[in-house]
Amino acid sequence: MNVFEILAISQDLAGLTYFLGTLLMAVPIPVYGVKKWGPRLVIDGIYSSILVNLYETLIAILAQLGGYLGINWSYYMNWLYQLLTGELQVYTLIRTLYTTITSFPYGGINPIVGPLSLFLSMISGFMSITGTLIVISQLVYNYVGLILALGILLISIPFRVGRSIGGSFIGFSIVFYIGLPLLPSFLSAFNVNVLQNTVNSADNLTILATQVIPAYIEGTILMPLVYIGILASLSIGIGSVISGSYSRLPIPIDFL
Repeated sequence: MNVFEILAISQDLAGLTYFLGTLLMAVPIPVYGVKKWGPRLVIDGIYSSILVNLYETLIAILAQLGGYLGINWSYYMNWLYQLLTGELQVYTLIRTLYTTITSFPYGGINPIVGPLSLFLSMISGFMSITGTLIVISQLVYNYVGLILALGILLISIPFRVGRSIGGSFIGFSIVFYIGLPLLPSFLSAFNVNVLQNTVNSADNLTILATQVIPAYIEGTILMPLVYIGILASLSIGIGSVISGSYSRLPIPIDFL
């Protein structure tokens, strides 16, 4: 199923929502709990139809806004792969040293074996985080249009069943498509550059312990988590605006 098929289904659901609303308004049942859904469904159907027709406009706005902000997905993905390569090089270096030491008789009681084992676990964790970020970034870059269309589809479901989730999808697609490529710039603004931290010699454990590991902790865990948290907060905020807080439309409309 492609994006335009999803949008076609969304349009059908928007029409269904609208006509359900008019039906409930016309039904001679003097029950407020039933009748109050009539105006809501009519407005929801109109709102969903507007979102469907604004799909291509939203995509164009994303591209235009990205151009203004100077985002470069190719540079960003290359930066991530360079980071993962650097982490792999450090891991290989430490692993080689660890294997060499433990291969000698009584090498397992060497005092540096414990720290090396800890460093191996930490670098492995760093690589897992970077790999996860690569997967998420590829998902956002390749399927931003699909995620946006799915959000519109969920919002179009009658009786507001999927409205909050749909708004979250739309907010996620907008914010993360624009925000993720700006992660290197965010780190640079705080003078964090993990690509410059490498170990050239297996004997230089001091640099490993005092520079490389702390730099990776800051540049691959702490600061990215802060940045992702900021993006998530913005995503939730935009999703709430689009879906409407407490299942209300973002703009109050009096139905006469």
